[in-house]
Amino acid sequence: CYSAPMEADNNELRHFLFHNFYRHYRVVRMATKAARTLTSLFGAYVEQPQQLPPETQAKVDSEAGSLQRIVCDYLAGMTDRYAIQEHQRLFDMEERA
Repeated sequence: CYSAPMEADNNELRHFLFHNFYRHYRVVRMATKAARTLTSLFGAYVEQPQQLPPETQAKVDSEAGSLQRIVCDYLAGMTDRYAIQEHQRLFDMEERA
């Protein structure tokens, strides 16, 4: 455990980071956009699993796990950039599939 002075410094740093970094309005905006993107992708894939890549569709057909679990695992393996691109492919009418 920390010494009393180190504990005070640590608490001060945590308070500062929480209010000035973790809850900064720009960080909150990005986190909210990310959540919306993943929620949209999850809903689209569960509603129409045929939109998933063939390897993932094969898991849906062959594995005993639920469709939701397989979709979660697929989303968890995405990079941020890939998730954004995939969201554009599924939801942007001008984006090529």
